[in-house]
Amino acid sequence: MGIRGRIALAISFVTALAVVVLGVAVHHISGLERDRQAQAYQDGLLSSALQVYQRDGTMALGAQLDDAALPFPLAQAVAKGHSGTYISGGDDPRVWAATPVGGDKVLSVSASYPDRDPLQTALDRALVVAGAATVALMAVVAWFVAQSLSRRLRVTASVARGIASGAAPDADALVTDGRDEVAELGRSVHHMASSLAARVAAERQFTADVAHELRTPVAGLVASAELLPHPRAVEMVQERAQTMRALVEDLLEVSRLDAGVESAQLDAVELPSLVRGIVKRAEGQRGVGDVAVEVVGEGRIVVTDARRVERVLVNLLANAAKHGRPPIVVRVEGTRIVVRDHGDGFPPGLVDQGPRRFRTAAPERGTGHGLGLTIAVGQAAVLGARLEFGEAEGGGARAVLDLPEEAEDVPEADRPVCRGAVAPQG
Repeated sequence: MGIRGRIALAISFVTALAVVVLGVAVHHISGLERDRQAQAYQDGLLSSALQVYQRDGTMALGAQLDDAALPFPLAQAVAKGHSGTYISGGDDPRVWAATPVGGDKVLSVSASYPDRDPLQTALDRALVVAGAATVALMAVVAWFVAQSLSRRLRVTASVARGIASGAAPDADALVTDGRDEVAELGRSVHHMASSLAARVAAERQFTADVAHELRTPVAGLVASAELLPHPRAVEMVQERAQTMRALVEDLLEVSRLDAGVESAQLDAVELPSLVRGIVKRAEGQRGVGDVAVEVVGEGRIVVTDARRVERVLVNLLANAAKHGRPPIVVRVEGTRIVVRDHGDGFPPGLVDQGPRRFRTAAPERGTGHGLGLTIAVGQAAVLGARLEFGEAEGGGARAVLDLPEEAEDVPEADRPVCRGAVAPQG
């Protein structure tokens, strides 16, 4: 049960308890008042009967002298010389009034006094109806009050989830007006989001600046390496320079993806043919060997950005070639592309975190910078696709790229994120 139901239930319970206590109190007080009025009425009749008896020596209507049915407590009080009233129970409840008269005689009057009075019954019924209506009304009011509180909390939680997924903080959606706890929470979330956004923006700008600053000297280093006289020196310097160039280009691409400035150029393509062409071009590059391509069912025509699909698929193949074992199989099922290898699978430590830049599982640190799968996830998001990582049946790593059925604009806040374990990319 959510906070909305709990608040409504708590208010309804307190209201019902208050109604019950009030109803019991009113019932008890009205019963005491009924008894008092009945006794006062009988006392008045006794006074009139006593005047008639003292004046004429006769019994007024309803009065009796030395009534044998006089209740014992009242008889004791009269024996001590006191007048009194009494309500008896039993099968025939009655209200009594008695007083001593001369010669040790007792003058008394009585009347039937049923346990249930029609007025008392009507009052009890009215209390029950009014109490039930009050509880129902308070339950409705409590539900709407709790609904307002719950809605504000849900909006704050939704904004927090959006911030966690990388979306920009929506200051207009947060509840920051007022002095209650929810407004304070909204202000705290907004302050936290603004601080995080500023830090992330600074980090993105730093990454972009570093990449741009490195591009020129790296290009010069590559050109200068060709002028070295020793072939082995040339080979070593060129290898390191090419690695640095790839890192710089990947950093620039990550920077553009983080900034959200990338957009897909959509065209209709026949997916199996596109995948076969990508695999053919990838073979022999970045350690990718022979790759088998399987097509399940009829080939589908999809509207997508072929260049970005190739970027994603090449990175997945390079990751499988570097960290998995052959055979590497690419299977096309409708709008789904599955890349599977037969290695040890994805590292379990990255199951919940997804791909993280500059994280690599290579035993020799420095042979990979861990940006390949990060770029693959970012490019998939630009396509409006979903990229998932998991374990294949029978062992090995399995990456699934689900392309959208139809082209559509996907807002940045709603872009899909990767799920499952991820092997670092070299």
